[in-house]
Amino acid sequence: MNKSILVTRPNYDFPTTYLYYWSELVIDEAKSKGISVLDLDGKKANKQKFSSYISRNNPRLIFLNGHGSKDSVAGYDNEVLLDGGNCGTLLRTRIIYARSCEAGARLGPLSIEKGATAFIGYNKDFWLIRSKERGTKPLTDPIAKLFLEPSNLVPISLIKGNSTQEAYQKSQEDMRRNFSYMISSKSSQEERDAAFFLFSNYTCQVILGDNQAKI
Repeated sequence: MNKSILVTRPNYDFPTTYLYYWSELVIDEAKSKGISVLDLDGKKANKQKFSSYISRNNPRLIFLNGHGSKDSVAGYDNEVLLDGGNCGTLLRTRIIYARSCEAGARLGPLSIEKGATAFIGYNKDFWLIRSKERGTKPLTDPIAKLFLEPSNLVPISLIKGNSTQEAYQKSQEDMRRNFSYMISSKSSQEERDAAFFLFSNYTCQVILGDNQAKI
């Protein structure tokens, strides 16, 4: 297994388009560290390419962005990429971060049971709130930033050589800081309205498997 990462980032609706652009920051960080990136962007985030890229390139870290359920994570146009049928074959000995709804509930534990090294994800909905004024500019959206900077810290921390536990903890701490600001008198009404949803992400983020694993 080599020190490369595979990123899925479909972009066919509002949530996936935001994740698409914010994942670019993770890709840039990996490249700056000399880590090879397998980028399944847009329509390339399909089941056939997902399986073949993993089989041919053997990445250590898989970073999934897309709609999810308790049992699966999807790619472009909601095509299921990963579920109970293929997680054992594709994820064995790998670290997975699934930025998607609910995948940490059943798919995460099943992946560990079938041989994945570690799984970080969310066992309920992953919320992403956007600004009413910046809704078409993902990277300059101040409300989305409060949600996506902490979630980006998981793969960025792993890329920097941190353990899965450290990556999880950094993400948790950043969400706590943002939440504290969002409920303070310094925040805007829009930020206060979004605070509950960030707190939900904080409480439903899970780490499973080997919490000392590194890429």
